[in-house]
Amino acid sequence: MATIYDVAQFAKVSIKTVSRVLNDEGPVGFETRERVLRAIKSLDYTPSNAARTMRTQKTDLIGVITNAITSAPTTPEMAGLPSINLVKGIQSVIDSAGKLMMIADTGNDAGRAEELARTFREHRVEGMLFVADYHQEVKLPPSFNGIPGVLVNCFDESQTLPAIVPDDMLGGYRAVETAFRQKHRRIGFLTLAPESMASQLRTEGYCKAHQDLGISLDRELIIPGMTLGGSPEADLKLLTQGLDQLLRLDPPPTIICCGNDRMAMSLYQLLQQRQIMIPEQISVIGFDDYSLISEVVIPRLTTVALPYIEMGKRGAKRLLDLIIAKENRPEPRIEKLIGSVVSRNSVKPLE
Repeated sequence: MATIYDVAQFAKVSIKTVSRVLNDEGPVGFETRERVLRAIKSLDYTPSNAARTMRTQKTDLIGVITNAITSAPTTPEMAGLPSINLVKGIQSVIDSAGKLMMIADTGNDAGRAEELARTFREHRVEGMLFVADYHQEVKLPPSFNGIPGVLVNCFDESQTLPAIVPDDMLGGYRAVETAFRQKHRRIGFLTLAPESMASQLRTEGYCKAHQDLGISLDRELIIPGMTLGGSPEADLKLLTQGLDQLLRLDPPPTIICCGNDRMAMSLYQLLQQRQIMIPEQISVIGFDDYSLISEVVIPRLTTVALPYIEMGKRGAKRLLDLIIAKENRPEPRIEKLIGSVVSRNSVKPLE
């Protein structure tokens, strides 16, 4: 393997001149530069990353820790869907900045976050991102201290780091607003687990929209349709109970908003079993806009899109800004990104 000394000897220049050409630094004549570049090509010379790191104190490495890629206990084909788009957004920005992303998953083991963060620090990453599978509060490992860091789809309990999260309250508001514009006034809401941050914020938005739009708020229309960390069987049982409870109301809802698209897909099946047609007899709105679901189910699902890719991009841009500014203790501002309603065929306008 050729060394910088071999390149200098081949090009008949000093090692310092080769270094200047490699780093595009200092005055080097055109002919000399061309001679060095030809020598590098002829010898198939690859500069040492370790040497460059020692000289510049930069590794161009960004660490990404996530608890979502292997998130369970969802079905395997649905596991990690939010994380995939979050990571896509992060990677697009990291790649454009000429940096390399190192990514590791906790395997749903909270204790592994510290181990992974410490390993990233040992590899001298310039900054770290923590990506959660759903909007939640997290406890940061000690190794996140003293290095630029940003949280995506979560925030830390001590609020010491900047965080990028979805505006779940506005999402719940827009779901009701969409139903209202199609003349629906009895709006059912099958929520995520009540203890989850997203569920609480979306329910708050649901209630505020009723108040702002002058719709009478009937809390019997708000029913949990999913557990937190439960099995698919437990979720389906709860969803079935919730649907039957809504259908027994007098009058029943004309539209049902679901906590996410997976729930909406299950709801489609339950309604089909009861020979209730969508949207002719009841309309459905989802949440997330997973194209594997929303574009595939029949009728195609109207849903509130969560801006996962944009959240990933914004988190990565924020981290790069911190790295450039050398801010290890930035203002811990929580930034909320707004999603949009994607209208398809599952909502019927009422007369």
